[in-house]
Amino acid sequence: MSFPHRTPWGFVSALSLTQLVSYGSIFYAFALFIEPMGQELGWSRSALTAAYSLALASSALTAVPVGRLIDLGHGRAVMTGGSASAALLLVLWSRIESYPLFVLVWIGLGTCMSAVLYEPGFAILARRLGPLLARRGITAMTLVGGFASTVFIPLTHLLIDSLGWRSTLLVLAGLNLGVCALLHALVIPPSAGRPGLPAAPADRKPAADLRPLLRNPSFWCFVATSIAQGMISTGMPLHLIPLLIERGFTLDAAVAAFSIVGPAQVAARLAMAVGERSVSIWSLGILTMLFSAMAFTLLPFIPPGSWLVALFAGLYGASNGMMTIVRALLPPELFGRENYGAVQGMIAMPVRIAMAATPFAFGALWAWWGSYGPVLAILLALALCSLAGIVLNLALARGARS
Repeated sequence: MSFPHRTPWGFVSALSLTQLVSYGSIFYAFALFIEPMGQELGWSRSALTAAYSLALASSALTAVPVGRLIDLGHGRAVMTGGSASAALLLVLWSRIESYPLFVLVWIGLGTCMSAVLYEPGFAILARRLGPLLARRGITAMTLVGGFASTVFIPLTHLLIDSLGWRSTLLVLAGLNLGVCALLHALVIPPSAGRPGLPAAPADRKPAADLRPLLRNPSFWCFVATSIAQGMISTGMPLHLIPLLIERGFTLDAAVAAFSIVGPAQVAARLAMAVGERSVSIWSLGILTMLFSAMAFTLLPFIPPGSWLVALFAGLYGASNGMMTIVRALLPPELFGRENYGAVQGMIAMPVRIAMAATPFAFGALWAWWGSYGPVLAILLALALCSLAGIVLNLALARGARS
C-alpha cells in the first residue's frame, strides 16, 4: 500500500471533527439527560445508568469484529453506518416511553460506539497515513477529541434548557447524520487503499487467525496496563469531587481541582505533538504511567485546602490524555502493523468491560467501607501496576529483539 509523503490535514481534520461530535453527543451528553428523564418518566438514576453500562459492554463485544472489518478495507462503511445508526437510535430515544426499549436503544448505541469512536478512527488513520505519519495524525485527532466534553456538555445543557430533552436528542441526531455520517462517507477511502490507488495486495490482508497473539505474554501485559488505566479514567471522575469533600476540601475547591483535569489532558497531548520527533513512543508510555503513579502517591497526603491538589489534578489529567495516544501507537511497536484494527479491538474489549464496571464497584466499596480509603488504595495499586506493566513490556520487547 502506498502512503502520503505529507500529512493530509484535510482528511485528519475531518475525522477529528467527527470524533469531537461522536464523543460529545453519544459518550458525554448522556449524563445531562438523567435528571430530566428521571423527572418525566419516573426512572431511577441507577436504572438509567445501568443502560449506559450495558452500552459499554455492547461496545466491548463488537470491538473485535469492527476492527477486522476495518482491516479488510471496510472502514468507510463501518464508520458511516455507525454514525447513521447512531442518528437513528437517538431519534428513537427521543420518542422513548418504555424502559426495556430504552435499554435496547443503548445496547445499539454501544455497538455504534465501537464503530465511530477512537479505536476505528485510529485504525483508519493508520491505514491511510502509514507508520511514519500515523503518530502525528492520531495525536491531532485526540487533541481535537479532547474538547468533546468542553463543547458538548454546555451545549447539551443549553439545548435541554431551551428545547427540552426530547428535542435536544433530535438535534444531536442531526449532528451525527449531517456531520459525522456525511464526512465519513466523503473522506474515508472506499477500500483498503488510498483514493485513486489499488487496494492492498492479497498477501497484505489480515491473517484469519489471531490466536497466536493470545499466547504472547507481552499482549496480556499491555492489556493489563490498559485495563488498569481504563479503570482509573472512568472510576476517578465520578468520585473525585465527593472524595475531595470527604477529605476536607470545600465544594468550590473540589470543583476547581476537577476543572484542571480536562485542560491538562489537552496540554499533554499538545506537548506530545510538539515533541513528536524528540520523544519515542516507549518514553511516552513510561512517562504516562509515571505521571499516574505520582498523582495517586501524592493524593492521600494532600491536606485540605492545599494547592497540591492542583498538581494532582494536572498529573492525573496529563496521564489520561497521554494514555489515549499510547494505546493507539504502542501496539504496532509490540505486535506488528498488520491487523491493527482487530488488535485494537482485542485490547478494547476487556478494557471497556472493566470501565463499565468500575464506577459502580468504587461506589459499592465506598458504601461498604464508609469512606474512600480503600478506593484510594486501589487507585494507587492500579497506577503502580500500570507502571510496572509498561516497564515489563519494554523488557520483553528488548528481550525479543536481542
